[in-house]
Parts: sequence; C-alpha cells; structure tokens
Amino acid sequence: MPVQVVYITALLLFVAILPLPLEFYSLLRVIAAGTFAWGAYRNFGKKLFLLPLVYSLFAIVFNPIMEINLAREFWIPIDLIAAVILLLTKNHIAE
Repeated sequence: MPVQVVYITALLLFVAILPLPLEFYSLLRVIAAGTFAWGAYRNFGKKLFLLPLVYSLFAIVFNPIMEINLAREFWIPIDLIAAVILLLTKNHIAE
C-alpha cells in the first residue's frame, strides 16, 4: 500500500471529528477498515507482536459490515488515536 493512502486515511480520521453527513462516516469506515486490515496482514508475518493486534482491533472497530454503534463522544477519541497510530507506524504499512 502506498504511503499516500496511509496519509489520506489519517487525514480523513482527523476530519471525522467535525460534524459531517452520515455518508462520510460510512465511507470512512470502509477506508479505515481496509487500511488497518492491510496493516495487520503486512505485520502478522513479522516479529512484531503488538502492532498486528492493534491494527486488527482497529479493523474490527471500523468494520463497515458489522458496525459498532457508539456515541459521537466515543468516536472522536477513537478517530484521533487511530490517526495518530497510522502516522506513527506508517513505515510498517507502506511498501
């Protein structure tokens, strides 16, 4: 996955703290779940133990098929933490 996709996903997660239409959050779920699932896939074969589990957890949280419905007050910190984790670990996802 190109590093630009990681940057775009992180940017969308930062933008998600704003009050936007529901369609944006549906699209965000698909993009974030895909990015985190790819990160988990890329890192399971490596000797890192915690990082693939964190990526898998976020892939489950942002899963667009079986949605986890939380109040907006819970989603804001989740979005921010996910964006920061993506930016801090971008070298482990990008090819």
